[in-house]
Amino acid sequence: MQGVRRVEVRGGEGADAGRLFEQWEAGLSEAYVPLAVSPGESESFQGWIVHGRYNEVELSTLGASKQRVHRTRTLIARTDDEFLHTSIQIAGRGRLHQDGRVAEVGPGEMVFYDSTRPYHWEFEGAWEMSAVQVPLSRLRQRSGIAPSEIPTATTVAGTSPAGVVTSFLRELTELQNTDPAQAAVLAGSTVDLLSSAIALTAGRSIPGDASETLTRRQVLDFLRKHCLDASLTVESIASGCGVSRRTLYRVLEEFEEGPATLLRRMRIEYACGLLTARKDLPVAAVAHSSGFTNERQFYRAFRVEMGTTPAAYREIGCG
Repeated sequence: MQGVRRVEVRGGEGADAGRLFEQWEAGLSEAYVPLAVSPGESESFQGWIVHGRYNEVELSTLGASKQRVHRTRTLIARTDDEFLHTSIQIAGRGRLHQDGRVAEVGPGEMVFYDSTRPYHWEFEGAWEMSAVQVPLSRLRQRSGIAPSEIPTATTVAGTSPAGVVTSFLRELTELQNTDPAQAAVLAGSTVDLLSSAIALTAGRSIPGDASETLTRRQVLDFLRKHCLDASLTVESIASGCGVSRRTLYRVLEEFEEGPATLLRRMRIEYACGLLTARKDLPVAAVAHSSGFTNERQFYRAFRVEMGTTPAAYREIGCG
């Protein structure tokens, strides 16, 4: 893992627009691959990148003013690096051109593009995105997916079967802003999840171990969305995720006691937030709001996870 690097370019009244764009172009090219930037018509310019590298996976969040970004054949010839780029739009809209296709990308949508072939982005206003970069060789090695099989410049909706990967990648890139160490841990599953998203978008079967990685992510997302439901059971989790009990336990085998342990941890994490943020709430109300059927069950789970009682935790947290 390498450190997280921040780049910021900001103009104002009287700023040298040409110099600012040179700085921005250099920042983009250093973080990704050699690129050329054409400015939009505006009185001032601003752009920023937060970029980190975790072994072979590079993560970033970035945003800027109106512009066009080009990857030309001349620029491609300057480097031997071959990357799959994946972008998830956070704010604003972008238009990606590659391989004779055009993808209109809005907030919550994802798109793939290949650094070995020309492409260009058009941004008609201010924009923000999450970006993930992995070597094409690693993708081929892990999944068998060839560059020609990647559905470049194809908009992947957040509500599509690959949407769970879109959410994961966006959260992962934003996590490095606050907790790079945790981002490094989670980045290990990125290539498998990208392989799954590519296969789903291209209408192909999910390769090898990528299928299990995707299933694990789907289960974790389901638990996170439904953990406050006191009626949730192992059976309803498996049914909600479209898997068998056996598969559910297998994909969560890293958690010693299976889905029940993970569910308890999610509920206690939520309860801790309530205990400190809402001092007026009785402990019984916190227990009920956090997905526990009664106070006794809540106290027992809280002691297991936190080593103290809810009341003592609240006193320390609010002291």
